[in-house]
Amino acid sequence: MKFITDRTLGKLAKALRMLGYDTLYFQSEDFHQLIHLARQEGRIILTRNTKLALRRPQDRILTLTEDRPSQQVKELIKKGYLSLSEESFFTRCLLCNVPLEEIPRNQAEGKVPDFIFHQHKFFYRCHRCDRIYWPGSHLENMQKRVKELRSEI
Repeated sequence: MKFITDRTLGKLAKALRMLGYDTLYFQSEDFHQLIHLARQEGRIILTRNTKLALRRPQDRILTLTEDRPSQQVKELIKKGYLSLSEESFFTRCLLCNVPLEEIPRNQAEGKVPDFIFHQHKFFYRCHRCDRIYWPGSHLENMQKRVKELRSEI
């Protein structure tokens, strides 16, 4: 399942990427362009704009009622749009939405802090923005958030 969030749901877009969902974050106010892109790429539009779905019943638009991103994720799970599949977690760049690729350890040298390079064996890279990821405290924090999500559902 692929999503596109409107400009009011940037934190939700990042949370969905963390869970492994292909999610675009559309920052423009041009709803016609948002709808066109969603149709073109077969994406479900996520919004808090209650009027958008009423004006476009033929499009796949899901209006979220919750305010906080963690609650929005729960809302999507309860409505059957998301499942928490561990093999998909942490597989996308949180900034670019591109799938991450594992890189040889030596390619991370000089691109991450020295202490990180010496502490970790595995590194992943976004080929679009060249950001490098590793299984450090950020991953542990995200795993904790997923565990909390599961316990609350």
